[in-house]
Amino acid sequence: MSLGILLAMVAALGWGAGDVLVRRAMFTVPPELVVVFVVGMVATVLGIVTISTEGLAAFGGVEVASLGIIAVMGALAWVTGNLFYFHGLRRAGVTLAAPILGAGPLFAIALAVVFAGERPNLLTVGGAFAVVIGVAVILTDRNRVLR
Repeated sequence: MSLGILLAMVAALGWGAGDVLVRRAMFTVPPELVVVFVVGMVATVLGIVTISTEGLAAFGGVEVASLGIIAVMGALAWVTGNLFYFHGLRRAGVTLAAPILGAGPLFAIALAVVFAGERPNLLTVGGAFAVVIGVAVILTDRNRVLR
């Protein structure tokens, strides 16, 4: 369990540092170029890790229709989401855009209720409420200067 917590903390550090580095990169390059670079880098690293740990057999036995669904999901959710997020980082900065992105689970909860018929428990609703309050506090900061 402690290894899992450590890995989660390292991942959070990586994502946080990534936001800062992406914001700095966008001072000189457009967000679209950053997205292309990030997508290429992630696909390459994941491919290398998958092949080195699982071999080429990891890519076998998957139906073409499933790969199509995964590709559409990746294009809509990850690539498009990152593109909009990087534009948000460029315009609003990391300290405003990153916490708003943290509200992503609210959309997951809403979509699960609407499309999957799930019913969140009281703890989930309480957590969602805390996220809404946090984002509201950040967005209503009157001392914030937007660029």
